[in-house]
Amino acid sequence: MNSLSIFAGLDADGVIRFVGDVPRGAECGCRCVACGSPLVAKQGDVRRWYFAHEASQERPDCFAGAVNLLRRIAIERLQQRVFPTLPVYRATVSTRPPLPQLQETVTWQAGEGRVEMWEPRFLQHAPVGLLRLSSGTAVRLYVEVDSVSTANLRPAPSHEGMLLVNVPLPPGAEALKDLSSAVQHIDAAATLEWIRLPDANSKISEVSEQVKERAKRLQHERAQFAARPTQWTDMPPPPQGSPSPPAEEVDESPWAAWRKPRSAFVHYGLRDGSAWVMFTHGDGRHVMAPWPSPGEGWDEELPARLGEPDLQLGVYVLKDQTQAMIYLGQMRPKVRSASNWAELVSIGPAA
Repeated sequence: MNSLSIFAGLDADGVIRFVGDVPRGAECGCRCVACGSPLVAKQGDVRRWYFAHEASQERPDCFAGAVNLLRRIAIERLQQRVFPTLPVYRATVSTRPPLPQLQETVTWQAGEGRVEMWEPRFLQHAPVGLLRLSSGTAVRLYVEVDSVSTANLRPAPSHEGMLLVNVPLPPGAEALKDLSSAVQHIDAAATLEWIRLPDANSKISEVSEQVKERAKRLQHERAQFAARPTQWTDMPPPPQGSPSPPAEEVDESPWAAWRKPRSAFVHYGLRDGSAWVMFTHGDGRHVMAPWPSPGEGWDEELPARLGEPDLQLGVYVLKDQTQAMIYLGQMRPKVRSASNWAELVSIGPAA
């Protein structure tokens, strides 16, 4: 049984009913939204409260049906309230080989937005409404519960923006015991995340050209330095007894252009031979990369509550480093630390 189990169903009138809002047993006449089977409210004194099928014929999609009901509650909650303040849009631009790897984060204030219309049907992974920004740009609004990847969302036209309201599943069943608790969880935990904002395209193009020009200059300077002969005979010998200068770290990792200098690697070797490497971005964010390189579907391997995949960098940007460490710890990995790239290479992905 899922740790949350089936927390909601539909009564005879098609009204969403949570297990804590109905009498114990089958008196409410509730049915599973996925398979249509009768539900029984289990409300024990010790164990958690949940709905069970009368004949214990739960299917894997029955819990997903309850999650869809939570999504509907979240959409209705958005319709009832003043729409939240729009977040800042962020995009990362970076160079590609053969240029040196450089990157920069572009930010854009989206301004104000108002809901222009709501869709009459809330189809799965489809827009539920249309926002209109103060700039005039249309933005399709999506609402998802415990979203793992935005790749599953039905795309909007390229001239329109895409904004996701993500409601994470709570860690325990108490938050979904009744409608009041579910609404409180939605209000407290829902986040707004930009997927696309056409208003920022011109700035992104401008910054991309600037980063590319910097990379070209850096490439030219490196070529000139490499071609310059080293005059070792002109260098005076170090005085006797003087300590040797500390060796500079040589970072040849795929993340060298933006990894925080001298930040340590933490290597999580999993039993299936794969591994994750956790380290720090130059801007202070904690990230985690599949090792030795991203494979197909890597961006869907971790739950959304831990972080968001950055497809350009090839890493997960972690929301909570501690929670990510706890999640990986449950897989009983072999944990190794490395202070530099050479030590990480010596560990290997399956160590």
